[in-house]
Amino acid sequence: MWPEHLPLTARFGVIEFDGGDEESLVESIALVNEFKARGLDMLNVSIGCSTIEGKTPWAEGFMAPYAGRLRQETGLPVATAWCIDGPEVANAAVEKGELDLVMIARAHLADPHYPYVAAQALGDKKPAWVLPAPYAHWLSRYRGIGKAAAQ
Repeated sequence: MWPEHLPLTARFGVIEFDGGDEESLVESIALVNEFKARGLDMLNVSIGCSTIEGKTPWAEGFMAPYAGRLRQETGLPVATAWCIDGPEVANAAVEKGELDLVMIARAHLADPHYPYVAAQALGDKKPAWVLPAPYAHWLSRYRGIGKAAAQ
């Protein structure tokens, strides 16, 4: 039993890219609506990868439009991570209403300073302050670029 006061999220492959994409997506939307009725708070939109016939259209941000459709048709907040490497792509998907949240696990593993770097790339006036306060304070005080940006 999951506590009511905590958010419940799930990662779900909503499309296979096997030629029956519209049918898969319609079925997934119906299932996601059922998940929502049973208490799901947010869906991490993924691909099925359960068939070797799949022809995934690998491109930067390729899952964001599918996530946006699920968001629009279910009213459920959505996230994804597939091929969203650049801060500009992530920001655009959120601004377009395709995503509520961008998962950055691989980007963060590749660069532990990714949130700071992304904030800088997006022109945040105080990029250090996207981090927890103790780190933000350190960057603002001791790093030249952070110090200038935090003032």
